[in-house]
Amino acid sequence: MEEREARIRLDGALIEEAGRRSGFDACGAIPFGPPPRVEALDRWLAAGAHAGMEWMARTAEIRRDPRRRWPWARSALVGAVHYLRPPRDRRRRSGIARFIARYALGDDYHGTVKRMLGNWADEIARAAGVRFRSTALVDTSAVLEREYAAAAGLGWIGKNTCLIGPRGDSWRFIGILLTDLEPPPPPPPVRERCGSCRACLDACPTGALPEPWYLDARRCISYLTIEHRGPIPEALREGIGDWLFGCDVCQEVCPWNRRVTPHAGEAFRSRPELERLELEELLAMDDERFRRTFRGSPLRRAKRAGLVRNALIVAANTGARGLLGAVRRLERDPEPAVSETARWAAGRLSAGTATR
Repeated sequence: MEEREARIRLDGALIEEAGRRSGFDACGAIPFGPPPRVEALDRWLAAGAHAGMEWMARTAEIRRDPRRRWPWARSALVGAVHYLRPPRDRRRRSGIARFIARYALGDDYHGTVKRMLGNWADEIARAAGVRFRSTALVDTSAVLEREYAAAAGLGWIGKNTCLIGPRGDSWRFIGILLTDLEPPPPPPPVRERCGSCRACLDACPTGALPEPWYLDARRCISYLTIEHRGPIPEALREGIGDWLFGCDVCQEVCPWNRRVTPHAGEAFRSRPELERLELEELLAMDDERFRRTFRGSPLRRAKRAGLVRNALIVAANTGARGLLGAVRRLERDPEPAVSETARWAAGRLSAGTATR
């Protein structure tokens, strides 16, 4: 392959073909620079709506203009890939799988999507006959992925803050490939099509969507069950319902997602052990078994204390009185988040105050 000065302009058709060969359902490219709507980030941070995610504030300057971190990058290639697999109704699943957000049912997506981005770079290099510098970003860097995806023509940002594809579908992972190649002309934006719909805002069990396009992480079930450390505020526990890890409510009720047929590839297949594992076994896990069971799974993010805390809330909200003995044993757990939640759950189960 010939070495060339990195001022070659990428071809839009080549980008899309290479991206699809790498497994992406939708692909686009834009000049790399400050993202759109950066003022919304400032407002969100100023209100404290990022909750305990202090890294969001710490990296705000880079998010406002990521060229501070990647000054060599000239283009952002954005790929989206569908992750939803049947059955569509989560309650048709078995074990704890029925209490888990769809994205987390398989292996950790970060590695999978990062490999796809690496393949995309290789495909472009082969097709264009050039070498170029690139780096793959998947959800852990100081970049506003959804803003770039919308700017690249991959959809619009819905009132639930999810990226919705041009023909619907928010059940997608996003990956970004930064390159030092010149991008093709940017595509026209996809028109926002939420209209007067309020389905997601009205359905959120904990009121985490107080207004369109604004998610308050302090009340978000996904944040509370995944990122939050320590006890979950008691006023929010009932609203968590039977969500053990993550939440899909604002996507489930979206009219655009009703049109979507689950079609994710094998790379996003569910882990069968989640269908075999029951709440009672989860409540009895120590740290070693937790690490062994959830190796390579997104659920490790919550840590043992967080996931057991969540399981106690699910047990209480679903009226699982058969688990009362297991719940009471956890009242002596050394983790304060677990022991405090166990006392609360035992009280709810004893009083028969289930919400589901």
